[in-house]
Amino acid sequence: PVVREAHMLSGESDFMLKCVGRDIASFQEFVLGDLTAAPNVASVKTYLTIRRAKREPGVPISVDDKQRA
Repeated sequence: PVVREAHMLSGESDFMLKCVGRDIASFQEFVLGDLTAAPNVASVKTYLTIRRAKREPGVPISVDDKQRA
């Protein structure tokens, strides 16, 4: 339940997980107790979100673009 989204990446990192936690202590417990303890996890980098700058889900395709294809 801590992991809300998981994305497989190309490049230096393999996955990006978007997680939520009650507080820093519970998030730390997840990272140390579950994530880094997993057998196939060699390293973990964490970043905390300060605020959302933009959110536009979906793909910006208009009806006209669909009809042309």
